[in-house]
Amino acid sequence: MERAEALDIAEATLHSSGFTVSRRCSSRTSCFDFAARKEENLVFIKVLIDIKDISPTDAVSLRAVAKCFDCTSLIISDMNGNEKLSDDTIYSRYDVYVVTSKTLDDIVRGTYPMIEATRGGYFVRLDGDEVRLRRHELGLSIGKLAGMVGISRRALYGYERELTRASVAVAYKLTEILGVPLVKTINILRNNQDDQKTDIDFQQSNCMKNKLHRLIMDKFAQLEFKVTQLRRVPFDFAASCPKTNLRIIGSFLRKKRQDTNNQVEEIMSLSELIKARPVFFGINRKNTPRNVPFLGLKELTKLSKKDELMSLL
Repeated sequence: MERAEALDIAEATLHSSGFTVSRRCSSRTSCFDFAARKEENLVFIKVLIDIKDISPTDAVSLRAVAKCFDCTSLIISDMNGNEKLSDDTIYSRYDVYVVTSKTLDDIVRGTYPMIEATRGGYFVRLDGDEVRLRRHELGLSIGKLAGMVGISRRALYGYERELTRASVAVAYKLTEILGVPLVKTINILRNNQDDQKTDIDFQQSNCMKNKLHRLIMDKFAQLEFKVTQLRRVPFDFAASCPKTNLRIIGSFLRKKRQDTNNQVEEIMSLSELIKARPVFFGINRKNTPRNVPFLGLKELTKLSKKDELMSLL
């Protein structure tokens, strides 16, 4: 299967389940192919034939953009080298979730996977409250139940408090002994991925390209916005104002008109989906479509209040 076909399948799967899908991002190299939203579920998606094709840099950028918008990032792929990935299983590549196209179809229809694949094997998340409740109902001590399962007391203690995951074999044995379903499904469309603060901060520190970019970042910070610079995405930064819940995505426009048109269309599509206001920056409006928010260098330097910025957007 070619990647273009895989992209078509992923988009069709999402559309068929009521998701709104953004325009594909191709005006410049992007860590994600498109974003998708259904109600409050927002996800940035990269579609690959082989999960080995994702680079560490793209993975960091994918996590960073998801963190900016309090959502999740996801890679859709069916292969890991010469091995086919299993359906109904969650994989991870550089801390980004990976699922097959079949698993994506199940997820958007409300059937969530239970198994997570790691280098150490296949694991599941147990409902700790249910384990503890059922153990008490059967009159079993932690030591007694641990012995019946063939695990340590410490391991069982961790399962009951959901401090650690259980192997598939242990989960099966526990379920057999306690006689009730114990394994939790995993809704990966929710924002429950690990916070990778160090990597994201590193990304920001290496993104400052020129004086104009620095001026814009400093101006937004002066206006009490939290600003995150981003790499390998269609826009250059995301800014948010905690007091007003306002979000902005900003981009420094290119010189070529065709590149600019494609970039603008992608960003306008994304901004509507992620509920952020788009704004474009440059020395002047020469190659900028008239129907998009634009701030020139002179306008920017004159801003001193947040309200002044809002009136221009």
